[in-house]
Amino acid sequence: MNDTTSVKKTTTPAITPAGTGTTAARRGALLGLAVALAAVLFVAANIWSNVGLRGARLDLTENKLYTLSAGTLSVLKRIDEPITLRFYFSQRLGREIPAYGNYAQRVRDLLEEYAGAAGGKLKLEIFDPVPFSDVEDRAVAYGLQGVPVSAQGDLVYFGLVGTNKADDEEVVPFFQTERERFLELDLTKIVANLAKPKKRAVALISDLPLGGDQMAMMMGQMPQQWMILEQMQQVFDMRQLGGEIAQIDKDVDVVMVVHPKNLTEKTIYAIDQFVLGGGKAIVFVDPNSEADRPPPRSMPTPPVSTATLKKLFDAWGVEVQEGKVVGDRLVARKVNAGTATRVRAVDYIAWLMLRRGNLNPNDPVTAQLGQINMASAGIIKAKEGATIEFTPLVTSSPAASMAIDAEKVRGQPDPLALLRDFRPSNETFVMAARVTGKVKTAFPDGPPKPEAKADQGAQPAPAAEPQAPQLMEAKEPLNAIIVADTDVLDDRFWVQVQEFFGQRVAVPNANNADFVVNAVESLMGAPELISLRSRGISARPFELVQSIQRSAEDAFRAKERELQDKLKETETKLKDLQTKEQGQGQVILTQEQQLAIENFRAEMLATRRELRDVQHALREDIENLQALLQFANIGLIPLLVALVALALGLWRIRRRARPVMIG
Repeated sequence: MNDTTSVKKTTTPAITPAGTGTTAARRGALLGLAVALAAVLFVAANIWSNVGLRGARLDLTENKLYTLSAGTLSVLKRIDEPITLRFYFSQRLGREIPAYGNYAQRVRDLLEEYAGAAGGKLKLEIFDPVPFSDVEDRAVAYGLQGVPVSAQGDLVYFGLVGTNKADDEEVVPFFQTERERFLELDLTKIVANLAKPKKRAVALISDLPLGGDQMAMMMGQMPQQWMILEQMQQVFDMRQLGGEIAQIDKDVDVVMVVHPKNLTEKTIYAIDQFVLGGGKAIVFVDPNSEADRPPPRSMPTPPVSTATLKKLFDAWGVEVQEGKVVGDRLVARKVNAGTATRVRAVDYIAWLMLRRGNLNPNDPVTAQLGQINMASAGIIKAKEGATIEFTPLVTSSPAASMAIDAEKVRGQPDPLALLRDFRPSNETFVMAARVTGKVKTAFPDGPPKPEAKADQGAQPAPAAEPQAPQLMEAKEPLNAIIVADTDVLDDRFWVQVQEFFGQRVAVPNANNADFVVNAVESLMGAPELISLRSRGISARPFELVQSIQRSAEDAFRAKERELQDKLKETETKLKDLQTKEQGQGQVILTQEQQLAIENFRAEMLATRRELRDVQHALREDIENLQALLQFANIGLIPLLVALVALALGLWRIRRRARPVMIG
C-alpha cells in the first residue's frame, strides 16, 4: 500500500506539466481553426443570402410598409398584356450621394418583387445612363430628368419608364427621396394605368379655382392647379364642366361637386337625374370655405355653398347645418397667436388634424387612413324620418367638441378667444358621410322651366332641346358621399409642394388626397389601390406628450383668466376710489388707493410666479418622459444584454470551479 502511494506521488508531477502543455496547444489550434471556419461561414452565408435570399425580408413594421399590399397583388394579377418597366439609375449618383444609392437599391428591390409577383407579365430592364451614351439618349427621349452633380455639368438620372403593347407610357422623371413613403403607391399606379389604359371619367363642377387661380393669371403669373386635381388626373379622366349644364354624359362614372354657390335650377336638375339614373356623386360643401379667398383689397363675407344644394339634400334625406362649424379641442391644430410682442402657440379648435379615432374603420374610404386635415368644417345630419342609410366617415372627438358660429372664424378669427369660450358638448359631429338608399327626385313638379330673358323682346323663343323622360325615383339605390368641408382640398392644409428643376413634387403631411381618391374609387367600385394609399403617412404623434401639454396649458389659461379677472376688478376699484383730479389729467391718489395699487402689484407678481411654475412643470414632465424614453430605447436593451452575459459568465465560472470527483 505504501509502495503504491509513493509511486503516485513521484509520477504525477512528471506527467501533469507535459499533459497540460499538450492540451493548451490543442486548444489553441482548435480555437484558430474555429475562428477560420467562422470567417469562412460568415462569408459563405453573406454570399448565399445575397444570391439565394435576394428580396426576402421580415417586415416587422406596424403597417407592413415593406410588404406588397393586397391591392398591388390584385393589380399585378389583372395584367393581360405584357408590361415593360425600364429603370434608369446612374451609378455615379449613388457614389456621389449615398442616400440616393440606398434609395435606388430600395426601388430596384421593390421592382424585382413586382416582376416576380406578376407571373411573367411584367418585364424589368435596368440601365446605367452614362454621359453621351445611347442609353442616356433614350432616357432623355422618354422625358427623364437629368440632374447635374459636377462642375462640368455631367447629368445623372434616377427615373422609371413603363410601356405596354399599345405604346402607352407612364414616366417617373426622377425619384424623390421625400416620396419614399409613397413608393409602392406610385409604382402600383403606373402598373394599373398601363394594365387598364382607359381611365374612368369624373365630371367636376366647382366654384373653387382647382385648375388655377384666375387672379394670378390676370396679374401675369402662371396659375398652378391644386395638387388634389393633379393627383386625381393621374388616376381618372377629369372633365371640368362649367356654365349651365343641361345633362351629364352617360359615360361619366362620378360627378364631383365642389363649393357650388351659383348653380342654376337646370344644373341641379341635371345632377338629380344623373344620380337617379345610377350615377354616383361626391359633394363638398362648406359653411365657411377658407379656400374661397376674397379678391385683394376686399373682405366681403364669402358666400356659402350649403344652401345651394338644399333642395337636392332634402330629397336625399340629409341636412348640412347652416352657420355652424365644428370645434374640437382634442385634435386642434396649433397656430401662432397672441400679440406682436408676445407670440404663443395655441390650439386653434376650428382647424382639425383628424386621426384614426375620428375615421370610420369599417368603411374602405377611411379604414386605413392615418390623418385628415380639415378647417372650419360643417356638420352633416340625417333628416328626421329619412329612409336612407347614413354612414359617418369622419367625426369629431366624443365629449371634446362643440358647434361654433361660423361668423367667429371668418375674417380674422381669435384662436385664444375661441379656446377660452370652448365648452365641450356630449355630441359627436359628423363632417363627412356616405349616403345610400332609395330616393326620389328633388323636382316632383317636373323639370325646371327655362327662364325668360329680358332682352328677348318679340324674338321667338328658341326651340327647346329634347330631354329624356324625367326619372321620378332612383333606378338603383343612391350612392353618394357628402363632405362638409372644402378646405380639405386646399394645398396649404395637407401638402408641401416643392420645386425640383422645374418639376413640382408633392410631399403630403396628411391623407387628404388619399381620402378623396379613395372616395371616388369606392363609388366606382374599384378598391384595388385603397389598401395601399394610407401607407404614405408615417407621422406618429406622441399622444402622451400632447396630453401633458394640454393639461398644463389648461392650467395656464385658468391662471391667466384669473389674473385678467383680478386686473379688471382692480381697475374698477381704482375708478371708484378716485375722488378728484388736478392739473392736466393728473390724479391725486389717497393713501388707501396707493395701498390698493401696491397690493395688486404684489398679487400680480405672485400670480406670474405661479404661471412660471406651471410652465416649468410642463417642461419638467415632458423632459422627464423624454429622458425615460431615451434610456429605454438606448440604454435599457444593452444593459439587459450585458446583465444576461454577466450572469452567463458567472454561471460558467462556477461550473468550471465545481470539484470533479475521480473514481
